[in-house]
Amino acid sequence: MNNQLTKIVLAIIVLASSSLALADHHAAPRTAALEAFFCSFEKGKDMDDLLKVTAEWNKWIDTSDSKAYDAYVMQPVINTGADFPYDYFWLGVAKNHETMGHNSDEWMKTGGKIAAKFDAVAPCDTHILMTSQVVKPSSNNVKGGFAQISSCELKDGANMGSLMAADKQWVSWMTDNEMPGALMRWFGGVGEAKDSTTDFYSVYLAESLAQRGKAHDMMMAGGGAALSSIYDDVMTCDVPRVYLGTPVGGKSAS
Repeated sequence: MNNQLTKIVLAIIVLASSSLALADHHAAPRTAALEAFFCSFEKGKDMDDLLKVTAEWNKWIDTSDSKAYDAYVMQPVINTGADFPYDYFWLGVAKNHETMGHNSDEWMKTGGKIAAKFDAVAPCDTHILMTSQVVKPSSNNVKGGFAQISSCELKDGANMGSLMAADKQWVSWMTDNEMPGALMRWFGGVGEAKDSTTDFYSVYLAESLAQRGKAHDMMMAGGGAALSSIYDDVMTCDVPRVYLGTPVGGKSAS
């Protein structure tokens, strides 16, 4: 997977981890384990065909020995096509990597027939594991929505402590100015491109494009200057991209 594609993968994570929240400003942030599959449709196949298979998968996971897991299909909405040479990507979310591994073991043992149906519709040539962390939780528990993602690098002299301090300032600004949406960080994991220089990903989550547009207008009217004053000595990020995530099922925690 090329470096630009690596940057895109984290967009999917925000949709599945939006329900995670900080217990308070002093507690350690909760994290979630994520996996992403990047896939392209076979000739003559489309999203309708995919959703028929996801419906079968949803029945399979309910009767399997898998543990809690949520799944989403992600489609590009605002991006440069050359940066994403796939038709969609699949996001799976579990509470931690042990649970994710347990589910993967179960899929490899008993999910072969469903896997073959997925491959017949849209084979996937890339599989990545990631870890998500909430910076500013969503005000509700809506699943799905629009994710705006930028890949970021720490500047010389900055560290995770610097980032966390800056995040606290920016969350205060968002709260004081009633900017809608949630904010997440994603940290790289297994399967990323070897030449990636990204330290982490910043993800803004909106329930609708109108909500995202409101936040964009707020950035143009002073939010951008506030953001720069807080983060300019901490990190640098690339141009964001936007993706739509649709929930396609999973298994609830018992």
